[in-house]
Amino acid sequence: MDEKKVKSSNNYNNVELRSIFAIFDKNNDGYITKQELKLSLKNIGIVMEDKDIVDMVEKVDSNKDGLIDLDEFYELCHTFLGIEEVNDGEMSQEEVAKREKDLKDAFDVFDHDKDGLITQEELSKILSSLGMKEGKKLDHCKEMIKKVDVDGDGMVNFEEFKKMMKACGTLTPFS
Repeated sequence: MDEKKVKSSNNYNNVELRSIFAIFDKNNDGYITKQELKLSLKNIGIVMEDKDIVDMVEKVDSNKDGLIDLDEFYELCHTFLGIEEVNDGEMSQEEVAKREKDLKDAFDVFDHDKDGLITQEELSKILSSLGMKEGKKLDHCKEMIKKVDVDGDGMVNFEEFKKMMKACGTLTPFS
């Protein structure tokens, strides 16, 4: 898939990520520092060591300025959440295992009570903490869950989460 098609297919996702970028960019200078990244991740329940933050930034810092700009943030989110235009069959077992771990880590951010399920309330809490309008109304969160809830229990389990991430390539693939 050429770069233009990837960008257009991720257009909705990028609009959402742009609003998250603005929240992470505490001083509104158009860049996210390592400190801003660490603090913002901590605010949504992801605690990372400084070394891991440095590794994340280095992985996507294409211009090597030590900061994350908007395009690099898109890349960071796609990489961190395992959203890639790559077929699992083309990945090594190590890459597949890392991707699975990254997806589980992302799932765990939403699964606040660690019961293996994402509820409407948990989804609302995380989306609201990210400043996303979808999190403000439980009815909206219920509809979002309904769209990926394969077993009909009103919650999202890890398998449903993985299918959603793989199929839609976005954290919130909902209208």
